[in-house]
Amino acid sequence: MKAQLLADYILLNYNPMSHLKLQKLLFYCEAYHLAYFNSSLIDEEFEAWVHGPVCREVFDIYKSKAVLYKDLVFEGDKGDVLKQIDALGLSSDQVDLLNDVLNTLNSWSAFELESATHREYPWIQARAGVPAGDKCANKISKETMRDFYKSELVS
Repeated sequence: MKAQLLADYILLNYNPMSHLKLQKLLFYCEAYHLAYFNSSLIDEEFEAWVHGPVCREVFDIYKSKAVLYKDLVFEGDKGDVLKQIDALGLSSDQVDLLNDVLNTLNSWSAFELESATHREYPWIQARAGVPAGDKCANKISKETMRDFYKSELVS
């Protein structure tokens, strides 16, 4: 699935939210999908930016529509998004996981989500050697995400 389709799904069901929060919800959806199903939910990768994981492709779409902390709202065609999601053929377990992650983490603020990612190994590992506050476009390994969040599920 393209990350933009997942972003549309999130905004459709949980808007409004800041771009920062959207990026973190995308990250956690991918992370827990990797942990549970041992496969990616989205095609794109995340980069270890100063404010946490960012999917550059989604960032580029919304960068002209909102600043980091201003709310985004869903502006697309609801029926089209739902049709595209349905066409992916996700299992009921995959849809349940996605909704569980979003229902749980949507109550967190963007800052709580950012802080959480900053304490977790995938982001820390990707930024290794990069001074705090410096720009960084290092990729966050999907294998590292899978292994870390799978271990979190067990503990």
